Amino acid sequence: MTFGNAIDMALKMLGLGLTDYAHTQNDTLFLQYANACVLELTKDVRPVAFDEVVSVTDGTFLVSSLTHPIYQLIRVSTDDRVYHTRVEGPLVYLCDSDYTGDVKVTYEYYYDAAADKTATIPLPEQYHQLVPLYITGQFYLSGDRWQQRQGQMQLQLFQELRRNLHKHQHGSTDSYKLKNRGW
Repeated sequence: MTFGNAIDMALKMLGLGLTDYAHTQNDTLFLQYANACVLELTKDVRPVAFDEVVSVTDGTFLVSSLTHPIYQLIRVSTDDRVYHTRVEGPLVYLCDSDYTGDVKVTYEYYYDAAADKTATIPLPEQYHQLVPLYITGQFYLSGDRWQQRQGQMQLQLFQELRRNLHKHQHGSTDSYKLKNRGW
């Protein structure tokens, strides 16, 4: 699903229609809402990146040298050693070393924000249905008291569906069964 498809679904849910006027009035705002939704759902999906070569000078490297915006640093290593690290602003410090060379970095990252509505939503497919729901909830929150209540209900539904998706994405149904081993 593209961001444009999600915006179209949100316009239909709001009853605004798919006219050119509705698109020109709402596309920019709805794309911002969709990007905020993707950022929020990234915390559930937790995508992991592995960068093979990151140059380190005197035990530090720039966070911007990674290919994606970093959410959480998991591991920094060379072929023979794993380094303890700390992140301070734009720099990552190797705590116990003044190493200079290349390292391998494993980290969780954020998806980049979409610049236009032709971009594909980078989340797994089961999360795509949540984006129009989030857009409509945010839109309603900017209205009068009745619309704000409607927006709160939309966002509660968003959170409930999000919890259900997150709860069911880890393992199969028999992964959590307790089995009597006969001891």
